[in-house]
Amino acid sequence: MVNVVVMKKNVLKLLLLMFTLFSFSVWADQIRELKWDDLIPAHLLADDPMAKYTPKQQDMVYWVINILETLPERTPETDDYYEEVDEALPTLKKAGIDLSEILEKRKKIRTSVVEELNDQHIRIPGYLLPLETLKGRVTEFLLVPYVGACIHVPPPPPNQIIHVTCSQNGGYKSRGLFEPVWVNGKISVKSMTQELFLVDGSAEIAIGYTMEANGIKPYKE
Repeated sequence: MVNVVVMKKNVLKLLLLMFTLFSFSVWADQIRELKWDDLIPAHLLADDPMAKYTPKQQDMVYWVINILETLPERTPETDDYYEEVDEALPTLKKAGIDLSEILEKRKKIRTSVVEELNDQHIRIPGYLLPLETLKGRVTEFLLVPYVGACIHVPPPPPNQIIHVTCSQNGGYKSRGLFEPVWVNGKISVKSMTQELFLVDGSAEIAIGYTMEANGIKPYKE
């Protein structure tokens, strides 16, 4: 009689263990590992407005765009800064390159988000830029795709920044600025702005995603 009771207990323990392992397996299957390109609508990435141009033409277009993005707003006082751009524009036009069309498509690629990701549980690597700390632990941060992002202007596009909160276990003990980490959690498609004090001055940074982290670990491939 005693052996039967022991056997029943062992069977229950085994079933409980199997159920637990199965639950963890199902949960793991539900976590989607993302790359940063996955945060951009795939059809926009496939429609590259630069693909039809020669490497030399592409270099000129990227040079002009880079200048336009880094120069101060055009005013009578800053007009001289735009002299080189004004000289390059007729060359682009003569080659049949519509810079306004390229800028419009580029804007869509940089600002559009993937609505299907909303409320999904994901895992993504990135670099940690602390925003709030509590007793030496980071409780709020920006996850960005490269070192130095959001320190200088221009920042990454909104769909390449994730605003992360991590209240579990009192936050994350970071080893330093732009530490590479893996972040697990539920992502939300949510536009917001965050004021940051940059090397070049303060600025409002546009953000396309937020995330509630339930796990943060140092980055390991």
